[in-house]
Amino acid sequence: MRILVTLVLVTLCVGITSASNIDYLTNRSVNYFRNFARNPATDGADLVSYNPAGLVFLDEGFHFSFGNQFLLKDYAIDAVPFWDTTSVKTYESTEPTLFLPDLYAVYRTGDWALFGAFTVPAGGGSLDYKEGVYVIPLLETGYQQAIHMSPYYFALMNEGSIKPSSEYLAGTIGASFAASDMFSFALAGRYTSAKKVYDGQADFTIFFPDSTGVPVPVGTSSRVLNVEKTATGFNGIISVDVVPVENLNIALRYETSTALDFETAVIENSWGAAFLPDSSFAVEGFKQRRDLPAILAGGVSYQFSPAFKLSTTFNYYFVEDVAEDSLNGIDVNYENGLDIGIGIDYQVSPRILAGIAFLRSDLGGSDSTYTDFEYNLNYNAIGGGIRYTVTDNFALTLAGGHNFYEEGQGAETYENCTYNKSVSYFGLGAEISFR
Repeated sequence: MRILVTLVLVTLCVGITSASNIDYLTNRSVNYFRNFARNPATDGADLVSYNPAGLVFLDEGFHFSFGNQFLLKDYAIDAVPFWDTTSVKTYESTEPTLFLPDLYAVYRTGDWALFGAFTVPAGGGSLDYKEGVYVIPLLETGYQQAIHMSPYYFALMNEGSIKPSSEYLAGTIGASFAASDMFSFALAGRYTSAKKVYDGQADFTIFFPDSTGVPVPVGTSSRVLNVEKTATGFNGIISVDVVPVENLNIALRYETSTALDFETAVIENSWGAAFLPDSSFAVEGFKQRRDLPAILAGGVSYQFSPAFKLSTTFNYYFVEDVAEDSLNGIDVNYENGLDIGIGIDYQVSPRILAGIAFLRSDLGGSDSTYTDFEYNLNYNAIGGGIRYTVTDNFALTLAGGHNFYEEGQGAETYENCTYNKSVSYFGLGAEISFR
């Protein structure tokens, strides 16, 4: 049971995401919601995230873009309790993400474009399981069995909650250069600062069988968990854009992996470090490696008419590589991930540009990677919105969408758990130019 509890505790140290691939967020601007196929786009300062080489197509001068996204998240775990296999208990979090900002700045002159950005490249805000999660009474059961040296003790949770959060903030700087009318490229660097917090508490009743074998209450316990993990890392970005013929645009982008060595700070842990020396949050200063994966991304767009453009997009995530490099950070059972999508831009009027898109995301997870704190489920997404040009130098974008997740079933410790998600989102962004 000591080994089981160690494994359970390790699962508390993984990431939380709301969209895209594991940890990684592609929704780095409101324009992305309007059209998921932003990789081959050639308009907007948010190309810093999607097609930096395409920034040379902007008008000369300064360009700024900023916005905020709102994510309405419903995460649910339907579990068969180990103490009552005839029932199903639902653990649910409906905590929204109300602040997911982005800020871009570009200066375009001649064949050059210099750019910078502040974005949230990974994470997804907070979850709040107000009734705890399935694994918490298992954790206390293992603790009681270990300290009493008896497999007959078990714990039931009377009340409890757990609130994990994940926040990655990043700054990007770089430059783009138009080598010819057909070819441009960009180089950039991104510095990422990441923080994860796990804040929970629970009250338990402890049971032990009497002389007739019937479990009876023999005591109570209360536990508090408050842990923070922080890490910083740097990665490089290279981007190319090719216009082989008029109206056809092809873009590719490669981002190196971001090495993140999370250092643990234990504010309070009632289970104690001495009991579980291998737990990454039970030891002050313990470092846990969990990198952001390298990404190969790109897309193709074609302007069929002045009013109609069709775009395709893909993102390929090298998750297997970082899973091998990470220390108890990413399950080695993950496979590489892939997003693939299609989008349409339609100029409804001189001032209104509408967009609609579809995206399929395969995150590379499976039943062996699903836990109470990381169930990265495959999904289909639809998005759309409008960009309204208020003046020649000022535009507003309103867009949103919804992710339709597949259901997931756990394995081993989590074989009694069924995982579901539903995420809706919308955002408001603004673009300002000084030419």
